[in-house]
Amino acid sequence: MTAELITWLHEQIDADQVAAADQPPMSWLPEELSPDNPLAALYSPARTIAMRRDLLAAWRDSEHAGTHDHDSVDWSLRVLAATAYSDRQGYREEWAPADDEPA
Repeated sequence: MTAELITWLHEQIDADQVAAADQPPMSWLPEELSPDNPLAALYSPARTIAMRRDLLAAWRDSEHAGTHDHDSVDWSLRVLAATAYSDRQGYREEWAPADDEPA
């Protein structure tokens, strides 16, 4: 994993947090879900952002995060970059996870 990818991911997550703060309440919910649906919390931008920040924290300190498999965390960050942010400026194809990396 490169320091550039980690820095870039931090920037993307920070941008997500700013964008989420500018959204009207509940605008992030799919049309078929109402705010009182138990599944609504799964779509919360704050929850998504927190999970992504936790993944970055696990990369920095895998033992503290409760995992001892740094390769798996590395792979997960590459998948996050490729699936959530590959359409954003600055993404590099070299960051994509290799087919033979751990799942």
